[in-house]
Amino acid sequence: MLTYSEIPKIKRKDRPWLLVIMALLWVAGSCFFHDPWEPYEPYVVAIVKGIIASNSWLIPYLSPNKPYLDLQPFYFWLFAIPIKIFDFTNIANAIRLINAFIIFSFIFVMGKVGHNLSAFKNGRTVVMILISTIGFVNNAYQLSPHIVVLLGFALLLYSMQNYLKSPGASAGMLALAFMCISTHFTVQFLLIAILLLAILPICHHVWRNKQYVICVLGGLLLFLIVFISYVFQLYITSGSFLSSWMTQYFAFMNVSSLTFAELWKYTYTYFWYLIPSCFLLIWTVYRRKKKLLKDTSTLPLVVMAILFTIFALLNGSIGESIIFPIIVPIVLLSSLEVDSIRINFVSLFNWFSIFIFGSAGGALIALYLSLAYGHPYDVLQLAYKYAPNYKFNINIWQILLAFIILVIWLFMITRKHIRGREVVSNWAAGSTFVAVMFMALCLPWFNSMLSFNSIVGSSSKYINTNGNNCVASISGNHLEDALWYYYQNLHLVPSSSLYTSTCNQAIITMMNGNFPDSDGWRVIWKGRRAIDFKTYYLLERQ
Repeated sequence: MLTYSEIPKIKRKDRPWLLVIMALLWVAGSCFFHDPWEPYEPYVVAIVKGIIASNSWLIPYLSPNKPYLDLQPFYFWLFAIPIKIFDFTNIANAIRLINAFIIFSFIFVMGKVGHNLSAFKNGRTVVMILISTIGFVNNAYQLSPHIVVLLGFALLLYSMQNYLKSPGASAGMLALAFMCISTHFTVQFLLIAILLLAILPICHHVWRNKQYVICVLGGLLLFLIVFISYVFQLYITSGSFLSSWMTQYFAFMNVSSLTFAELWKYTYTYFWYLIPSCFLLIWTVYRRKKKLLKDTSTLPLVVMAILFTIFALLNGSIGESIIFPIIVPIVLLSSLEVDSIRINFVSLFNWFSIFIFGSAGGALIALYLSLAYGHPYDVLQLAYKYAPNYKFNINIWQILLAFIILVIWLFMITRKHIRGREVVSNWAAGSTFVAVMFMALCLPWFNSMLSFNSIVGSSSKYINTNGNNCVASISGNHLEDALWYYYQNLHLVPSSSLYTSTCNQAIITMMNGNFPDSDGWRVIWKGRRAIDFKTYYLLERQ
C-alpha cells in the first residue's frame, strides 16, 4: 500500500540505475523493430541510401534530377557520414542506431544542464520529466530532424553554463549547437538562438565580459565558416537549387491578426504538448515568481521560452514543427521545485498516474491476448481491419521485455513515503511502462498497420523495367519516390503529367475515389493501407 509522510528529511528513492534502464528501454522502442514510418523515415532512409550510392552530398536526391527540399541537406549528413566511414550494409538499421545515439545525447546533455540548475541532484529529475513529456515522446518515437534541433538548444544552454571556465571549448560547443539547430526546415530557430545570445548581456551583467564575447563570437565564426562554405559550394554546383533552398530556408514569417479562437488554440496546443511538465511549471512559477528573472541559471530559460512563443505567434500557424523546441526550457524550469510540492498534490497526482498508466498497460495486455487467442472476436476484427496483413507469432523476447518493464513499474509505484521527486519518477516510469509494453506486445501489429512493405511488394510483379523501360512519378509525389527506391531499389522518373511522360508505366496517388482510365493509359495495379486515405495506382501505356 502507498503511504505518504510529512517528514521533510527522508531518504531519496530515485534510483540512477533504474533511470538508465528506463532510458535504454525507452529509446530502443523508438529506433528499432519496425519498417520506415511516415512522416520522415521513408525519405531519410531513401535519401541516405541515394547519397551513399551516388556520392551526391551537396544536393539530396530521391530520384535522378529530382532534388529533395522538404528536409535540410545537413540532416542527412548525420547518417550518411558514419555509414560511409564504417561501411554499414543495412542502411535502415544503421540510421536507427545513429538516431538512437542522437536521442541519448540529447537526454544526457539535458541532464547535465539540469544538474547545473539550483536544485538538489536536478539532473535526474530533468531526465525523468523529459522522457515522460508528451512533446518529447512524440518527437523521439520517430526518425525526425526535430530531435537534432532539440539537441542543439540543449548544447547552447550547456555552453552558456560553462563559458566562464572554458570559453574556447564552449565556443566549439556553441558552433556545434548552431549546426544542429540549422537542420530545421527554416532559419527561424537559428535566429531565436542568436537573439537569445544577444539579449542575455542586456538582461544581466554576468554575461557582459570578455569570456562571453569570445565564446559567442568564436561559436558564430566556426559555424559561419561551415555554413558559408556549403552555400558557396551550392553556388558553383547548382544555382537553381541554391535559389530554391534559400527561398524555403528564409521563409517563415506569416504575420496575421490573431482572433481569440486562434489564441485559445495556441494555448490548448501548448498545454497538451507539455503534459506533465506544464503542471510542474505552474508550481515553479508560483514558488519562485520574480526569482526566475533574477537567477542567472533560469533567466536564459525564461527568455528562450518567451522567444519561442513570440515566433510561434508571428509564424501565423500552430503545429508541432513550430512549437516543439519549447520542450527544452519548460522541462528545465519545471524541474526546479518538485521537492516542494505539497503532499496532498503528490498523493493525488501519483494515484492519477497509477490509474492512467495501469489502465493503458492492461488494455495493451488485453489486445495482445486478443491477437493471440482470437477473443473477444470484435476486438480481433477491429485489429485486423487496420492491419489485414498481420500474422500473430509468439516471441519469447517480447514477453520477457514486457515482464521486465512491468516489474520495474511495480517496484517504482509501491515505494513508501514518496514526495515530489519520487512522484515525477513514478510518472516517468509509468509512461515508459506503457511505451515499452506497447513495443513488446503490440509493435508487430502496429508496424503491419503503418508499413508500406506489403503495398510496394505487391506492385513488383506488375512493374516492367526491362531494357529501356522506366516508371514515372507524376505530380512530384516524394513519398512514391522514397518508397519504391527503398523497397524495390527503383528510381522513378519525375514527370509533370501522363501526357508528357516518356515512360511506359507510371505511379500516381489519389486521395479517395478510383482513378479513371485515362486516354492511352490503363490501371494494372492499385494498393492502399487500411488506415490511409491515399490509393497508389500503377498505370501502363496502352
